Amino acid sequence: MRQNLITELSKRVILADGAMGSRLFDKGADPTTCFDLLNLDNPALVNAVHTEYLDAGAEVLETNTFGANAIKLEAYGLAHKVSELNIRGAELARKAADTATGHVWVAGSMGPLGRMDEPLPDHRVTEVYTEQAKALAEGGADVLIIETFPRLEMLLLALAAAKEATNLPVVTQMVFTGQGGSLSGQSPQDSFAAMIQAGADVVGINCGMGPQGALKVLRRSGTPEKPLSVMPNAGFPEQSGDRLLYNSSPEYFATAVMRCVSLGARLVGGCCGTGPAHIAALRKLLDERDASAPLRTLQTTTATPSQAMPLADLPPSEFSRKLGTKKMVLVEIDPPKHLDITPALQGAEALANAGVDAITVAENPLAVPRLSNITLAGMIRRRTGAEVVVHLTGRDRNLVGTQSTVMGLAAQGLQNVLAVTGDPPPAGSDDVIKGVFDLRSFELIELLERFNQGENRHGDPMRMRAGFAIGAAFNPNTKNPALQVKRMERKIECGARYFLTQPVYTRGKVDEVVALTRHIDTPIHLGIMPLASARNAEFLHNEFPGITIPDDIRARMHDAGDNGAQVGADIAWELIEYAWDHFAGIYIMPPFNRTAVALDLVNRLRDKGLWTP
Repeated sequence: MRQNLITELSKRVILADGAMGSRLFDKGADPTTCFDLLNLDNPALVNAVHTEYLDAGAEVLETNTFGANAIKLEAYGLAHKVSELNIRGAELARKAADTATGHVWVAGSMGPLGRMDEPLPDHRVTEVYTEQAKALAEGGADVLIIETFPRLEMLLLALAAAKEATNLPVVTQMVFTGQGGSLSGQSPQDSFAAMIQAGADVVGINCGMGPQGALKVLRRSGTPEKPLSVMPNAGFPEQSGDRLLYNSSPEYFATAVMRCVSLGARLVGGCCGTGPAHIAALRKLLDERDASAPLRTLQTTTATPSQAMPLADLPPSEFSRKLGTKKMVLVEIDPPKHLDITPALQGAEALANAGVDAITVAENPLAVPRLSNITLAGMIRRRTGAEVVVHLTGRDRNLVGTQSTVMGLAAQGLQNVLAVTGDPPPAGSDDVIKGVFDLRSFELIELLERFNQGENRHGDPMRMRAGFAIGAAFNPNTKNPALQVKRMERKIECGARYFLTQPVYTRGKVDEVVALTRHIDTPIHLGIMPLASARNAEFLHNEFPGITIPDDIRARMHDAGDNGAQVGADIAWELIEYAWDHFAGIYIMPPFNRTAVALDLVNRLRDKGLWTP
């Protein structure tokens, strides 16, 4: 069957079917159940969908196995039924295809694993897709279709597993945005090239956009050496209760997809929101199409943003210009948990008057809601003129919201950004609070660097280079600090230009950090968090992530009694004096926004002649 399918694609356009899941829903399937299980529990329903598409003129039937992999089935307690569900799914499509008068191919559908809190190791991903691919081949699939993948790296693992497990041709399809880039940041041209190099027989796009968006993707696809597939959604949906409704007419959909055909698409069909009527309309236009029309007349658009139009540079911040050229003092201010911003602004003004090199503003530490740190940072900047470092977490925003926020930061001139993953919401709060974490620290750094190059995550031009001074966190207080150094090295590769460390409390820890990072040229600012009391020390040691306070320091704070704040400041100063020569600067985190403590340490540095504003 491999030769037949690929040969046919070289000669003509082949029509696939439309959406499976939405048709099953329309026919009464319970949306809270596993649709893949219908292959066993209600095969007549699955067969009815296949028959509809055959009657509409489809030549490729996709199996009802999009989510029939071990990881997704595990959520339903069905991981032990992977082989059975995939074999049966292929058999149902095969049985329907064999009733057709002409030749109809069966495409074994393999979807992504879904979002996971922790990524699976590559070998496990390979095992999952090997199991599914073998079962689909055993059930009678003519071709495998690896579809709706947002991430290229996961798709390539699935492709390698499918090629190793079977001798079937493989179609690979990624999700791209309507602007033409992938959700994980690759261009269509680069994505298709990687798929082909890995052995894909057909490459293309599905889901994520309507046919107009598909046209944009094709125009940025270069000239792939393999046939192109296009299976877009009917358009953009409208939410109605628990359902997504697509209002695009079949005639509009078919006409728009035919424009993709004129640009070189060989395998066409539909995804979300499309049904038999859409496929029938497309069948009609394909049959009316002049058989002598060229299959590919694509004029590609592959220019980078800088080639498309000259890019202006936002001027770098003063903080950015200072990095690596002088010893720096940074002081943190946490936004209030209420609406009274006067104390925070007064503290910032005092710090600015003392000449600190930057004021950092944290974003909802410990996942506790506070005033927007971006709002406060802008107010501090306008009121005092001080350089401000804005903490940006991946916890609270999805990819869309994060990119919008990044554009807003650049537009306001808040270009000093510390990219961190963010503390997770409290355990047990899942039914009320959910962390988003679309982007973690590495991806946040990469995103900011993309904006520095003049484009967003999807490769869309921003018309200006943002000029972000990208910072990252380093935690030396873990059981495996060497691993943290490797993470630091990776963050540098992603675009980090400086580091702020978690607080340290001993000379031994300072020596350890110096030894571990001796090869790192990127400026590192040592975290110093003065202790306020014995109670504060115990809380930080036992409950605050990333902080370890030795027994002798906690004992010293306990002995200080009511004089704890002064002793805490003295302990911090002793460590600053010891570490000063070994770091690019220090990063002071005064407890409870007590800026007077920070000012005391800043004044000691200046009086000793160690630092100048």
